[in-house]
Order: sequence, then C-alpha cells, then structure tokens
Amino acid sequence: MIQFGFTIVVLVFVFGGLIYAFYAEKKRTESLKNFADELGLDFYPQGREDVLAKVQQFKLFSTGRSRKMKNLILGTTEIASIAIFDYQYTTGSGKNRSTHSQTVVSMQSSALTIPDFTLRPEGLMDWFGSALGFQDIDFDNHPEFSKLFVLKGENESSVREFFDDQILDFFVQRKGITFEGASGVFVYCRRRTRTSVQDIKKYLEEGYTVYSSFMERLSR
Repeated sequence: MIQFGFTIVVLVFVFGGLIYAFYAEKKRTESLKNFADELGLDFYPQGREDVLAKVQQFKLFSTGRSRKMKNLILGTTEIASIAIFDYQYTTGSGKNRSTHSQTVVSMQSSALTIPDFTLRPEGLMDWFGSALGFQDIDFDNHPEFSKLFVLKGENESSVREFFDDQILDFFVQRKGITFEGASGVFVYCRRRTRTSVQDIKKYLEEGYTVYSSFMERLSR
C-alpha cells in the first residue's frame, strides 16, 4: 500500500511537471509572437528549414541529435537579414541524456566578407589542449582576450589580421558568448542559455552591434 501511494505521488509529480512545461512553452511562444508583431517582424513558431539550412555549416548545428529550431523571429532589410530563434538538441543517452536549449542570433549579409572562425569561452580543459598543441589563436598584445576565449580558424593569418585591437576589445566586453562566423553569415549565442522574453530585444540589438562592429572593421 505504501509502495502504491509512493508511485501515485511520483506520477503526479512527473505529469505535473510535464503540464507546467507545456504551458510555459506555450506562453513563451505567444509572448515572442506578440514581440515580433510589435516590431513588424515575421514569426514562425516551428522555425523554417531554409533558415536553418543556411547556418548548418556551423558546429553548433551539427552537435547532438533531435535538433530543433522554433520560435523564429525573422527580419529582412535591403542590407541584411537577422534571425533570432530557440534552438534545442539532445546529447547522451539513458541517465546521461541531456537536452540543451539556447537562443541564437543569426545575421546574413553579402557585405560580411569575414574569415571563417569560431570563438567560445575558454575552460580548464582548453588550457590542457593548448599545452598539447591544439589550436587556440592567442594575441600577445591582448592577454585578456586570450585568457577569456578560444579562437580557431582554418586560415590563421586571415583571422589574426581581422582581429585588430578594436575587435579584440569588442569581444572582451562580451564575456561568455559563443560565436561562429563565415563569409556572409554569423551566429551569436550564449552557451546553453535561453534568453528570457524580456531580454529578446536586447539580444537582437547585440546582433546588430556585432554586425556594425564588423562592418566598421572591414572599412578600416
């Protein structure tokens, strides 16, 4: 009898959690749609395959399985197009199974003639990797940047040339971000963090700030 009562409590707890998660997701989708409508932007609750296809070259979108884009907000001008969306994927299995969710900003423009590179926060294991000879592009004249981030790129000389002092300072002011760029497109996010609805506008503004900084760099 005690075992039966315990099982009922567990089931109530599990189903209660599922119901709460369902309504929380529904409320987030509704709030993001209202936000998009207020700004005159397009909204796609289930995402769009063509938008996802344009960024699948990046490592973020080849990690794990059950990859999903949803709550896509899309804006297009004559100069560039910007997308912000929730992205989810799963790693591991069984007791080690984990679902990761984060909010991603993607920006596309033919004017973004930047080199291919990836940038992410540096961790303890990266220090060991660097000691073993794995690539991490460091800058002797900017130790703070080199301490905060792991920077990689197939053409190291092009990446070094692009990352002048102003770009290095720009990223130092944005600790904790993960960034992947290639000619014509970049994606920008904070690792495994989903942005609150209240901060979506700020996140969009950050995407435009990155774009503006890169365009300034290309004009120097």
